[in-house]
Amino acid sequence: MNSKGKLGAALLYILTRPLAALPLGFHRAFGRFAGWVCRSLLHYRTDVVMINLAKSFPEKKYGELRDISKRFYRYFGTVFSEAIWFGGCTRAERLRRSGIVRIANVEVVNELYAKGKSVFVMGSHCGNWELFGGIKQCTLGEGMTPLAFPENDVCVVYRGLSNKAWDRFMYRNRMAPVEDKEHYDGEVESFSVIRYAFTHRHEAKLYVFITDQYPYSQKSVLKLSKPFLNQPTSTMEGVSSLARTFGMAVVYLGMKVDGDGNYVWTFTPVCEDAAGWTDEALMERYYELLEADVREQPWNYLWTHKRWK
Repeated sequence: MNSKGKLGAALLYILTRPLAALPLGFHRAFGRFAGWVCRSLLHYRTDVVMINLAKSFPEKKYGELRDISKRFYRYFGTVFSEAIWFGGCTRAERLRRSGIVRIANVEVVNELYAKGKSVFVMGSHCGNWELFGGIKQCTLGEGMTPLAFPENDVCVVYRGLSNKAWDRFMYRNRMAPVEDKEHYDGEVESFSVIRYAFTHRHEAKLYVFITDQYPYSQKSVLKLSKPFLNQPTSTMEGVSSLARTFGMAVVYLGMKVDGDGNYVWTFTPVCEDAAGWTDEALMERYYELLEADVREQPWNYLWTHKRWK
């Protein structure tokens, strides 16, 4: 990472440290308020949200869509307020005590690790994706089944931000609970992940990737033969191609919200060796699983994202 944005990132870090030290309950309350401000006062992308909802759920009446929109904005504000709180979890014990993430079936990926497999985890913009950097630490509490992959073999793939100060700040924020920051190299920008995977092709790694992005480039567009949420959908071909090239196991990560506002992460196996699958088959299975989750908790998805263009 070059030096661009270094001063701005340092200022953001100084300003947010006192906030990050506040309890999770404060951040969730503030997040709900911030979401209300975004929707009711700033009208931030409210037209995009309602259009996305109306096209995705044509069977729902306007009142139902409006209620989903209201709850979505409360969740939307909370996601980013929780991200600031997460940046204060430099002691992993704070993250574990909070109970913010519970992994329901970590044994799914542990069994693949025991077989020496690299695992490609297909995440989404459900739940709080900014917490991916704590996936190892969330399993180390008393009575929990630890994630078998060592900390330095967990690779969190992110998309770099155009604002360099925010990009540097979020880079640091995402790895807050990592215990050995000096030697950790697993936070990888999406355009560098192929080179990273090739370099580590003989090691069993866990790759966590947000997969429901609109294609970054027209060169990597894959048009699905089946609609996603009632709409023709294009997705990134590079994601599935990476898993196929290196023969990785592929697992879908579901991220639902429980009654306490915490996140339950569930792994659903897709395949043990992606080399025998096509890009289309992998991505269509992913979107099938994602649609089922979105329909169960329709407010728990990033509707401000211009997913369909």
